[in-house]
Amino acid sequence: MAIQWDTIIVKKYYFSINNCRSRYLETWIQKKTQQRKEKEMLKQILMFVSSDLQGKLRFVEESIQYKDYKPFFTNLWDAVILSGRHALLPFEKFQDLEHTYSWMKYYNTELQGSKVEENVLKDILEEVLLS
Repeated sequence: MAIQWDTIIVKKYYFSINNCRSRYLETWIQKKTQQRKEKEMLKQILMFVSSDLQGKLRFVEESIQYKDYKPFFTNLWDAVILSGRHALLPFEKFQDLEHTYSWMKYYNTELQGSKVEENVLKDILEEVLLS
């Protein structure tokens, strides 16, 4: 029985093409799935941070109105940073949010000081509103 080399070569060629095609398709599907997950996660992060900041706006307004100065809770933003999900945000948005939360942390630091004047706290809260 003679070996038909041309048939073997053609079969191996088709097998390798199918193998490459299936690997490419599998990689492409994984990449698209990952992009979809990241997009959904970005939406969730922005939604959580947005609702957190809306609550902070009310907190600032009430603090100024009633002169009841309490510390901010920045645990949501800290969780975003610690999980490394801030890399999903566009750089400009991340920079703005980091600026806002750093003012909140600065306010918390000043609030913990021994003798803090009300004017200083009010100025810092207004800076939080502006940022």
